[in-house]
Amino acid sequence: MSLNDHTHPRINGSLLQNYLGKNICLLGLVKNVDRSGKSFTLTTSDKSDVQIQLQEPLSHSLSGLAEIQCKVISRNTVSCDNVVSLADATQNFDFVLYQKAIELTLRCPNYYIQGGNAED
Repeated sequence: MSLNDHTHPRINGSLLQNYLGKNICLLGLVKNVDRSGKSFTLTTSDKSDVQIQLQEPLSHSLSGLAEIQCKVISRNTVSCDNVVSLADATQNFDFVLYQKAIELTLRCPNYYIQGGNAED
């Protein structure tokens, strides 16, 4: 197992096409949760709408800010491995600053480790 199997780089919706078939992390606002609980739309920091497909239906309601660990299926769809609700942080979250952080990590990838287990 390589380090890439464990990493989930933080990106925005417009970057999905560069990560086809790869694991990533998205942060955004939840909207349009499907009645079945197996999909929803996430609006990312660059105001892109991304379709989130879940393996299993949600076991609880989901709204506000959420972090999604997933695999990119297409330029606007991901298959979700994990959802973390951050609804309590929604009002105070600064999307403009988060977007700038994503841009900085892309410009300086050697200075920002995206995660993973270096021992593998």
